[in-house]
Parts: sequence; structure tokens; C-alpha cells
Amino acid sequence: MIDIHCHVLPGVDDGSRNLEESIELIISAQKLGYKKLCCTSHYKTEMYQNKNYDKVLNDLRKELKKREIEIELLEGNELYLDIDGLSGLKAKKVNTLNKGSYLLVEAMPGMTYMALKKYLEKIFQMKYKIVLAHVERYSFINKKSLHELKKMKVVIQVNLKSLRHKKNIYEWIDLGLIDILSSDAHDRKYRNYELEDVITDIENKFGIETRKKLLEENPKKIINSEDIEYIEDIKGEIDEKKVSDTSTDNNNFIKRFFKKLKLR
Repeated sequence: MIDIHCHVLPGVDDGSRNLEESIELIISAQKLGYKKLCCTSHYKTEMYQNKNYDKVLNDLRKELKKREIEIELLEGNELYLDIDGLSGLKAKKVNTLNKGSYLLVEAMPGMTYMALKKYLEKIFQMKYKIVLAHVERYSFINKKSLHELKKMKVVIQVNLKSLRHKKNIYEWIDLGLIDILSSDAHDRKYRNYELEDVITDIENKFGIETRKKLLEENPKKIINSEDIEYIEDIKGEIDEKKVSDTSTDNNNFIKRFFKKLKLR
């Protein structure tokens, strides 16, 4: 598996606080089955601006080699979408995922859907491809807005732990609206790699092919700067009527799920 969103570099942002916490997180990721991690420290002007990022990353790589921990660390940032963030991007101060064409971005708190789309268009104009981080956190996200974002060729990422308490995400996966599941790991206590139950649940509900697509195949395409399937490529897999409703509509998903069980 490949994690394109985590904060395991020590002392660079609000993620891992020290080397030992970083090592503990990385070992947990390895045990879970991860082979590569994109170290997507926050990029937010006046707070986190990649201070010592390259040195810390290289030092951590050396430490992993010294301890014979076989996992690959790749470059990245999680760009905070504001005016200063765009300025930093224009100045080439922001790390793309694995030094490729994809950029991980997050919306500002309180940002409207229209404002988000304007910012995304500006980034597209700069010739980057976009992964939108933890979409489940944004109040304007629903089936309709996810469908529109995918039509814009925005890659949609969800945090794995969110599936424990936001069951509408299962419906989004069922409709083909989610592209990637990531850890967004920050620390050993709360936002960590204790995710085996969630990954098992995904496979049980949707099958091994979906699990591989969301955790292995699409992330691999992202770090290799390859296109993933977009709405127009899926050839009718997504029913326009199913995503036209702006509500989360958990009940319909639950009914469909139990209907599938009866048909088995």
C-alpha cells in the first residue's frame, strides 16, 4: 500500500514531535502493509513553510536505513488554500507528491464551495494536478459536489479513520466518488496507523478490487504522475440520478447494502 497523506516528519509541522515518534509511526505503517509514505507536512504561510524539511527528511531516511526499516519516504506537502499559499506555490516553495505533477491541497475552514472551485481552477492553470485532502471534513461536500469535482478532474481523498463515524462515506465509495483512502497520520496516540479494522471493513463491504484501487493502485498512479479514472472514463458506472441528491442519504445506502445481502 501507499500512503499519500501523512505527517510523520519530526518537528516540521503539527505532526510527529520527535524522531522516536516518527519511527514508531513508520513501523506501524509498515506492519499494516504500507511500502511508501508521502511526507505531506503542512504548508501554511507564517506557520509551516518547510523549514528544515529536506534535512529532516534525509535524516529520517538515513535513520530508517540504519535500523533496517524497509519503507520508502517520498516528498510532499499539504497546501493550505489561501492567497499566501498560492503565492508560495507560484514561487516553487511547495512540494508536490513525489516531485511529480500532483499537489495535495486542503480547504480553509469556512471556505465556500464556490471559493474552493476558484482556487482549484487557479492551481489547474499553473499546470498542476490536484488531490483534495480529507473531503469528508468540509460542510459543502455531498454527492453532487463530489461528482462535480471529479468532473473537474480533482482527485478525491478521504481519511481512513473517518469511516468509523461518517457512514455516508461508504455510500460515496459505493457510487465511485472516492479515489483514495489515506491515513493523515499525525501522532502515536490519536491520529495513528491503527487502521486494520477499517481496511478489513472496506474489503468485506466492497471486495478486494475496490480495496486495492483505493489503497494501492490509485496512490501508485498519483506518485507516478499518471492519470486515474475520471467520470468520463468510467463509462456509466456512476448514475447521474444517484448523485444528484445533495443530502448524504445514509438510509438509501443501508437499504441497498442489505438488499445485496439478501440476493446472495
